Amino acid sequence: MIINKILRFFLYWPFRITTTCSTIPFEPLKNLKIDKNKEIVYITVSSSVGNIMSIERAVQKLGLPSPFEELNLLGEKIPRICALRAPGLFSKAGSKDHDMEPVFRKWYEFYQRTTKDIQVIPITVLWSRNPGYETLGIHGMNAATPSFKKFFNLIFAGRDNCTIFCGSFNISESKERFENSKFSKDLNRTFKLIFIQKARAVVGKPLPNRKQVIEEILERPAVLEQIAVECKKTGKSEPELKNKAREILEIMVADTRYPLLRFFNSIVSTIWSKIYQGQTVIGVDKVRQLVQTGHEIIYIPCHRSHMDYILLTFVLFHEGLPLPQIASGDNLNFFPVGQIIRRCGSYFIRRKMKGDDFYITIFREYLSLLFENGYATEFFIEGGRSRTGRTLPPRTGMVAMTVQSQLRGSDRPIAFIPTYLGYEHVTEVGSYMRELVGEAKKKESAMQLLGIFKRFRNYGRGYVTFGEPVVVHKFLNENVPGWKNDIDPKGTARPSWLNDIVNQLAHRIIINLNDSATINGINLCALAIMNVPDHTMSISQLEKCISMYLKILNVDPRRRATIPTASPMTLIRQAMELKKFRLYDVGDDMKFVRPSYGQTLQLTYFQNNIVHLFALPALLANIILRNGHILHEDVRSHARSLFYFLRHELFAPVDEKDLDNLIDKHIENFLNEGYITRDNDMLFVSGDGYQEFYILSRCIYHNLVRYLVAVTALKDTEDGKSDVPEFIEKCLSYSKRLPVEVTNNSPEFADPILFKIMCATFIRHSYFYVKEDGKLYVNEPKVQKLNRAATPLLGARDVKILNGQTLSRKVDDVLY
Repeated sequence: MIINKILRFFLYWPFRITTTCSTIPFEPLKNLKIDKNKEIVYITVSSSVGNIMSIERAVQKLGLPSPFEELNLLGEKIPRICALRAPGLFSKAGSKDHDMEPVFRKWYEFYQRTTKDIQVIPITVLWSRNPGYETLGIHGMNAATPSFKKFFNLIFAGRDNCTIFCGSFNISESKERFENSKFSKDLNRTFKLIFIQKARAVVGKPLPNRKQVIEEILERPAVLEQIAVECKKTGKSEPELKNKAREILEIMVADTRYPLLRFFNSIVSTIWSKIYQGQTVIGVDKVRQLVQTGHEIIYIPCHRSHMDYILLTFVLFHEGLPLPQIASGDNLNFFPVGQIIRRCGSYFIRRKMKGDDFYITIFREYLSLLFENGYATEFFIEGGRSRTGRTLPPRTGMVAMTVQSQLRGSDRPIAFIPTYLGYEHVTEVGSYMRELVGEAKKKESAMQLLGIFKRFRNYGRGYVTFGEPVVVHKFLNENVPGWKNDIDPKGTARPSWLNDIVNQLAHRIIINLNDSATINGINLCALAIMNVPDHTMSISQLEKCISMYLKILNVDPRRRATIPTASPMTLIRQAMELKKFRLYDVGDDMKFVRPSYGQTLQLTYFQNNIVHLFALPALLANIILRNGHILHEDVRSHARSLFYFLRHELFAPVDEKDLDNLIDKHIENFLNEGYITRDNDMLFVSGDGYQEFYILSRCIYHNLVRYLVAVTALKDTEDGKSDVPEFIEKCLSYSKRLPVEVTNNSPEFADPILFKIMCATFIRHSYFYVKEDGKLYVNEPKVQKLNRAATPLLGARDVKILNGQTLSRKVDDVLY
């Protein structure tokens, strides 16, 4: 102990300069539920001074006692930390294993004699997270490290140091274990296993060797078979096609370099702390559990900004999860950005590869090789960045390749992790809105990417929510019980059920992604401000709206983990700090908010981030408001007819089996809060809270208008005369008939993507059919039914304009 004190004294300042002592998980107190009211003790791998000083620095940041302090048991000093082994000075031979049982018994005796429970926290220290070398990252876990070598680790690898909190338990839970005669051996064996598993989970697999990967893919049976097919098809020789395949792989394959990743992490950490006020991470334990149980992890983030790559990599690094190989569009493969992000783990793929079987085969084999070797991967299922703030329809190509990889018969289960990335400020919103009104999309460049850091100001917080995982083999077991009969080791099989299942799987992933959306102050304020005339409202009205939104979110138990705990007024203040709208004080305690035109476009974007969570209650509000008095059962019937479209357009996370139950819960909530009243089974609007209820209804008004636009276009479509693109053009043309006071001058109102989604829903639910000639054939009865459901929810003037009738410009009949 005296030697330790001397070393601790001399190493104190060198240690603080050369080591970071970052903690995993990033917020241990929050993730591990550590109780500061209990006595805290620690278990670690080695009793070396460097390890204990690293633990000391980490726990002091958390307000926990130093491991160098001792417990006082009625005058007797008891160690607060015990270790699996003590290091030798110059060699491993000088190291020796500790028997931890005596210290454990003293801790238990402390509990018995003082009745104060002790919380035991196992902590391990890694001096490098570099997976590039087979044992570097977990060196010292399986074998002791001599003290002099640990000293050099401290000097040269300390900046990569991390302190891993491996859970916690109470000493009071150990009574039965002490009675086991093998307790001493079991104790050491158990913690050694825990420390090794945690270290391996953090470090991940050794990085792939790029040259070996390329050569292995070129020799895979599926690639050789495709080369033979291309030889017959094109007449080219096998060496020519093999060179072509090699050229594709040279562009495609990642070349991950851990030192560069670590370097950029330090830069990003600095920049992040300058422009963001931190990040909120939810659901990370689900991912850790899957990693530790041997699942192949595929992160599926939503795509809002170029910042997505940075935010997710930053969070994964600091939460101690293996960094993924990231799919990037070949539009980012330009100098010098392409070379840099390739070495940070990105692989480049064509944005459009449909019809090119040669390219698809090579990419599928590369993806399968990553899965087989246990590398985490990441791709954006939406394809490109969302220009409107809404989640885009899923692209199914990579999902199909993933299912085919599972069909190779691998025992390693593949898990999709829907990952919601949320921001309180997105730097590209201005350019998104300009693109929606017709400006050409600018080609990516280094200056454009660096533009996301152009102003170092308050960007609020970043939000990362890991949603409910979708495990491929479980999904297949539930939906295709005999799928294992179609296993093909080559990975080229395309069973008859593949397309339907891939579409269902992609839809489930995107629904789970939207289900994990995080709510913040700017989203809620935007949802209120954007749905009042002139986008002007008093602070008191805004506070009432946000209070209503929070109560609505609480109706669904699944939503409660992501609901802000701050008061409505606090959320408003947080939003105002971001300068997305202006506050006007006109005296006599009268304050109101109003955005400028540019701010209005941004608020539209942020409203769209969460509008899917309010689609069902907003639809119910529309039905009750427009009908005046309506039976409870009729509300449910009308809601079911229209919610199919809202669910598929907005990817609203409401399952069919839960729909009726949620409708009843929302109606009950409206009754309890006084927004509506009931007379027997008749529902009607109450005077109390009418304005808030009306504002809620407005958030899906444009969706309902679009449905009427599409229905009107369908009624004017002759069977066999138009195809889908022509029908979409007709919808866009009809949209232009509406006055600006109806469309709210919104650049996203006539976004072609929204009408494409609607067409897919029309086809799925047989509102029209597309035959082999590609032409549309309308199902007249279903279209009329939808027309009857949608028309009453809109102003009579809007309906007449869409039907081509000429009206005066008065707006009495418009819903304002």
